[in-house]
Amino acid sequence: MTEPVGVQVGRVCPGCAREDSVPLRWGLPAVEDFELAERGLVALGGCMLPEEEPVLSCRSCELAWGREGDPTPDEQELADLLGVPFADLVRALGRGWRRETVAFDNRVQWFVSGETAQVAVSVDDLGFVLARPLTSWGEQRADLQPTDGGRFGRDDLLWSPDVIAEVAEAIAARRRRSFR
Repeated sequence: MTEPVGVQVGRVCPGCAREDSVPLRWGLPAVEDFELAERGLVALGGCMLPEEEPVLSCRSCELAWGREGDPTPDEQELADLLGVPFADLVRALGRGWRRETVAFDNRVQWFVSGETAQVAVSVDDLGFVLARPLTSWGEQRADLQPTDGGRFGRDDLLWSPDVIAEVAEAIAARRRRSFR
């Protein structure tokens, strides 16, 4: 698996509150690492590994921060709305969730995962629904068609993460087939 490069979307620097952080590479740099650092796509941390090795460096304020498993603000907000620890969210639904900026209803929060969006989750007072994301304005609203994945509650996420993961994967698989 290749290591990430470039500004990490959703990673907001705790020092300056900007979304301008790149991966921080530790150890003896290779020629490729130097080239990426010159282009501002990574930062070089040095050869000596600190005890708690940060994984990001802010290009604006140069703060080295973050750990590998830290959630993005959107991922943490989704876990908070669902009322579960972030680790339980990852176990059932994985990582990479981001808030959908188009709001149809102020009572329902939408988050999508995948690039291009493959799975959507809506959260309201009653629980959450997994659905196929909208692909165009002409489609019906996904929150009116919760039949993709059905309605789930917090307990489902905590005690049946494998079932939720299967439903999310089935939706993503159907979505990927539609790209072909």
